[in-house]
Amino acid sequence: MSLMSRKQVCPRTIRDRARADELRTELVGIIDPAAIGFELAKQYQLPCFQNVADFLASLKAGAISADAVILATPNGTHAPLATDLVVADVSVLVEKPLTATGAQGRDLLKARSSVAGGKGLIMVGHHRRHNPYTVAVKKAIDEGRLGSIVAINGVWAMRKSTEYFNVNWRQQLGAGGVLNNAIHEIDLLQYLLGDIVEVYAVEGVKERPYPVDETVLSTMKFASGAVGSFLFSDTATSPNSWEAATGENPHIPAARETCLTIFGTQGSIGIPSLTRFHQDDRPLEEQNWTFPLSRDETLKEQVDGTPPLSRQLKHFVAAVRGEVQPNCSAEEGLRAVMVVEAILKSLAKHEPVIVETV
Repeated sequence: MSLMSRKQVCPRTIRDRARADELRTELVGIIDPAAIGFELAKQYQLPCFQNVADFLASLKAGAISADAVILATPNGTHAPLATDLVVADVSVLVEKPLTATGAQGRDLLKARSSVAGGKGLIMVGHHRRHNPYTVAVKKAIDEGRLGSIVAINGVWAMRKSTEYFNVNWRQQLGAGGVLNNAIHEIDLLQYLLGDIVEVYAVEGVKERPYPVDETVLSTMKFASGAVGSFLFSDTATSPNSWEAATGENPHIPAARETCLTIFGTQGSIGIPSLTRFHQDDRPLEEQNWTFPLSRDETLKEQVDGTPPLSRQLKHFVAAVRGEVQPNCSAEEGLRAVMVVEAILKSLAKHEPVIVETV
């Protein structure tokens, strides 16, 4: 975890420290029980705390000044650590998922609300909201350039390395592809299209000896009436994933193959092509399958090379300063967790499941 000062907010990674002025940030400390944390702290002449309790004690004693923390820890620790921080009036950027369960998320929101006049805010690290591809597509949807959205079809399929699972918590219940990876897509879809209210999911073949999901196909229904299907797999050798499609992760080679298609009554659009297919040259009542589709390539002009994580960090800084509202609030993060829980419940019960409300 990284700590932020009052006048500034801490970078997501140590490498960002060199860009502190641009990000209006100052890294003031690290919380990490592992040796690497102490080594990094020593390298940058920063204090390193073994746990959040030690940090909060130091903060209370006035030995350190910090306004916010970036919480990038195993899923199961998000709820207790974020609770301790916001109750102490420290703002938190919580790596997704907000919490490992919906119940934990509700308790976290209650704890935050219990602090009268508290200044500590919670923002969830669903960084795809800040991706230029997302920004372009959301703008097109909000402007009505696709008409009414009727359906979506998406894929997140990549083969994870064996080394990925050397971290014990990734082998255990509470991890798995749905909670660790698919939750990105769930939040993205709800950000673009509104709440998901019902899901039905089935599980594919399993390859690894761990009790976590690997391949899951889920259908979903949105509050708007739109429907969709999404395939999640972390055992498939495939170019079809958000990271490979958009090139947002430098550690995953870009393939630029389709990962998401959104279908509307007046057009459709795919990511990463951002080509909008339409028949705008005809009145809506005359648009049909007997006429050719036109291609609108203008959305591509909105995509630049700014990394989504950098955009997210700048937004968090602005939120802590009171300049904007968090792009992904705790409530929105909890809604994604509730959908994931519904998918996992559907897998267990082999039937459709209504998503619980926040």
